Amino acid sequence: MSEISRDTVVPLYIQIAGEIKSKIEYGELPANSKIPTEMELSSDYGVSRITIRKALEMLVEEGILIRRQRVGTFVSDKKVSGKFNNCMGFTESCELEGSKPGTRFLSAELVKAKPFDVESLELAKDDKVIRIRRIRYCNDVPVVLEETHFCKRYAYLLAEDLNRSLHEILREYGVIVKKGSKIISICHATREEAEYLQIMEQDALILSRDVAYDMSGKPVYCRRDVINAERYQYKILVNNVLSEE
Repeated sequence: MSEISRDTVVPLYIQIAGEIKSKIEYGELPANSKIPTEMELSSDYGVSRITIRKALEMLVEEGILIRRQRVGTFVSDKKVSGKFNNCMGFTESCELEGSKPGTRFLSAELVKAKPFDVESLELAKDDKVIRIRRIRYCNDVPVVLEETHFCKRYAYLLAEDLNRSLHEILREYGVIVKKGSKIISICHATREEAEYLQIMEQDALILSRDVAYDMSGKPVYCRRDVINAERYQYKILVNNVLSEE
């Protein structure tokens, strides 16, 4: 039986959470390893499953453990981070954080504009857009499945090496991304997304919808990113602080 003290004011679940955290820190429970079940931990520590559940929930909230539906509870990978502001691309955000960016180009094609494209890029209903799909890597780990849509005046992109930073290519053509908007929500991995990001189907992902604008305020592109939050997190840079009323 694992050692915990019942002669202290520290709740049992906090002691158990601390012991599990220590095992992770010292490598007894490596990243991505599956931890014992609630029943096994309950027997090991001599406490109720409710107490074990509270300890695990605490570690899940801290991002130390990850619950995977119908599979179990696992030790989280250490997350890599990227700073973000509305005019910074993935490559720049990784480099600013001291991480190594990478890209795997998937496809580039002309497709019918979706309602989000029409609204965001100020297009006609029947217009087409250039759709570029890529996997983005941070320190050789696949973290983002990226789909970027451009209106047809950016067709010159199709002749470029799309494993490079799109922002860098745009700058070479005199297009500077000045500002943007971002809507963040949650989604669950499709079979394709799970395969590309090396995760389980139906795992929770961050869904980010972005629109970027040039110096004159015209929309440059709109983008849909699905982000593996177990391996990558954004640091949002805020340029102004609201004063208290």
